[in-house]
Amino acid sequence: MISFAVMERPQWDFNGGIDEAEAPWPDSSEERVDRFGVLTAALVLCVAFFIAALWLHLPSFQKCSALENATERHACYDTLRNDLSKPPAKGADIRRP
Repeated sequence: MISFAVMERPQWDFNGGIDEAEAPWPDSSEERVDRFGVLTAALVLCVAFFIAALWLHLPSFQKCSALENATERHACYDTLRNDLSKPPAKGADIRRP
């Protein structure tokens, strides 16, 4: 019969160890900078998701095509055309001759 050596944990590991939930947070300057970076990244991600959700609610060709009333459909296309033909809010200043 084959027997394997079982690795046993020391007794102090069961009785006197510190639970992770009870351990205090290290308060070094590096830890604070890391926490600030993670929280800032999470905030930026939330703002980006909010902007993306607003962007998805803008009129689109699919939404205009789905309208059954011809008057509403043409008004939707006019609105879409006006929104898409606006110059960018910021960007390169393109001079027309």
